[in-house]
Amino acid sequence: MTTTDRLDAIAAMYATHHEQLQRLVRRRGSSDEQNVQDACAYAWMQLVRADHVNLGPPRWRALAWLTTTAIRHAWDLGHGDAKYTSIGDLHTLALLADSRGHAAPSVTKVADDLARLDVVAQIPERPRRFLLRLSFGYSYDEIAAAEHVSVRTVDRQIARARRLLRELQHTSSVEEGGEEAPVAP
Repeated sequence: MTTTDRLDAIAAMYATHHEQLQRLVRRRGSSDEQNVQDACAYAWMQLVRADHVNLGPPRWRALAWLTTTAIRHAWDLGHGDAKYTSIGDLHTLALLADSRGHAAPSVTKVADDLARLDVVAQIPERPRRFLLRLSFGYSYDEIAAAEHVSVRTVDRQIARARRLLRELQHTSSVEEGGEEAPVAP
């Protein structure tokens, strides 16, 4: 299928199924109309980009993929952008620091922190997110509310992140032949 044929097939699917997709997302993904619109637009754009999705018969396969993509994106939008906090993004770090009343860090502090981030970046995304919030002064209750989890889950994720940090710091210090680096709180 050529690119033009693929785009024509997607346009035909859109004309036929865009309202149905919105109804499904409203029912299963989000009741917020803006999230429904955004999630559906995102799913259609992903379909244009996803060459691996077969648009040939039976079309229900492509529609199922499209529906799943839209509903999952609506869920993500419904939980806010907390899920997507990236500790490698300096702009995001500055915004988080500012939101907690911290001053913007100096260039040398950022350089030192980036070296530490290489180690922190090896921690899985979820415990890393919890640890980042803690480092910006969030209480366990605030983290639980932001992440939509229990305080016990926050405690477990932070304990996991700290344990992994200790292990990673120990491994890196042994590989470099030096002493162990101090463990972050």
